[in-house]
Amino acid sequence: MNEKLQYLVDNLDIISQLFDKELILSVMDRDRIVQGFSLPPGIPPQFEVGSVFEDPSKTFDEVIATGTTKHNYLPKEIMGFPIEGNLVPVKDNGEVVGCIICSYSVEGREKIKDIATRFQESIQEIDESIQNVIGGIENLFQMLTNMNKMTSDVEKDVTEAANVVNKISNNASQSNILALNASIEAARSGEAGRGFAVVATQMGKLAEDSGSSATEIKRTLSEIVTHLETIVDSIKDANDVAKSHIDSISSIRNTLEQTIDVAKELENDIKL
Repeated sequence: MNEKLQYLVDNLDIISQLFDKELILSVMDRDRIVQGFSLPPGIPPQFEVGSVFEDPSKTFDEVIATGTTKHNYLPKEIMGFPIEGNLVPVKDNGEVVGCIICSYSVEGREKIKDIATRFQESIQEIDESIQNVIGGIENLFQMLTNMNKMTSDVEKDVTEAANVVNKISNNASQSNILALNASIEAARSGEAGRGFAVVATQMGKLAEDSGSSATEIKRTLSEIVTHLETIVDSIKDANDVAKSHIDSISSIRNTLEQTIDVAKELENDIKL
């Protein structure tokens, strides 16, 4: 074994004491692992001592070929747990004779990253649902506004109808007076005015019926106006509630957006 590699192997225990977290130290020559050390003991070494070192990422081959330090990451599928670390070339008289690898498990960080990702996805789903709710409430708000306008239009129509009924009522009163006057004149005319008296009597009854109908219509229209006013008040209250809900949900959505930003920041920090 090369003298420098042997020195590293002999002092691997001392080197390991420079670290205070779980790690795996491995010393390789140009193609095989010659010694390994794990802290704490029991962490599976990267490869069996004496075996040919095969790096699926080809980072080890690059370090041996170029003589430059490289950082590497191996996912869970390779080692059974995710690890990352530095590969440092060992040189003797300018020639690369091997490599020392200091790697550590990032399983905890991967779990936190996964939690942050799933948390972010959940928040985004909630945000999409809230957007749908806001859209629905805004549509309801618009529908209530349109209903309020239609109700106002109906109220105007009812008022116009009431005016027409008032005219009918006034005309009925005038017709009733005319019928009464006609009856008086027919009575003065004696036998010659008897037929006219019958017509006058019928005109009086018709005027009286028209007046009664007009009064009933006015009463019904008045009730309609009262109901419409109640509907308008209810629509206004519903609009106020809808607007309040939109404001409240918008505030929640703003908070969720801030939470999403924090989750993204956390995820990015974990990647560093």
